[in-house]
Amino acid sequence: GRGITIKGHAIQMEYMQDGEKYILNLIDTPGHVDFSYEVSRSIAACEGALLVVDATQGIEAQTLANLYLALDANLKIIPVINKIDLPNADPERVKNELVNTIGFDYDEIICCSGKTGEGVPELLDAVIERVPSPKSDSDKLRALIFDSYFDPYKGVVILVRIVDGKVKVGDKIKFINSNATYEVLELGKHTPKEKKTKELHSGEVGFLSASIKSITEVEVGDTICLESEEVEALPGYKPMKP
Repeated sequence: GRGITIKGHAIQMEYMQDGEKYILNLIDTPGHVDFSYEVSRSIAACEGALLVVDATQGIEAQTLANLYLALDANLKIIPVINKIDLPNADPERVKNELVNTIGFDYDEIICCSGKTGEGVPELLDAVIERVPSPKSDSDKLRALIFDSYFDPYKGVVILVRIVDGKVKVGDKIKFINSNATYEVLELGKHTPKEKKTKELHSGEVGFLSASIKSITEVEVGDTICLESEEVEALPGYKPMKP
């Protein structure tokens, strides 16, 4: 991309901390304010968010707009100052700005560089320590569609967050809002390379294909359930204004 992430890329990664393995589901959202709709639907699929501020620029208006979306959704926010490797970086000034403008504490702000890797282990540790694990109240499948893309071989591929239950290859599924039914042909995760799997469980983020022909059949924010079960739709996200 040309510096703007439009798709909410979802990656699952494993991370070892103190000999224990943690699975982190990460969704990258656009920072650009024009994409607040994309941001809000990704937020609906998450427990926490990294507020990434450039060490050379400080807080921008669009950063604040996205922060308020995340706070509205009760997400755990971790403030991060990135690009501290740049010669004109001023992390102390940006730290003061985060403390004075938004009310973060000095010691909760993490400074890092994606380029040199400095501060990245501290950041991953903070995600594990501060962000709660996903909770599920039911064994009945409910999955939130938060994005989709077209693949020339598979047709429409849906990015989903499994909120409750699990989905398996071969399951007959239903989209609650559109009432369309499909059979699951393929499931997988991006790690970031594509890794196929037989099932996806609650708390996981992954992709699903079901020979869906047209992107118009997929409504982002819709809930997927099993055809044989009745469940209530997930709250989803703030729809676009007409």
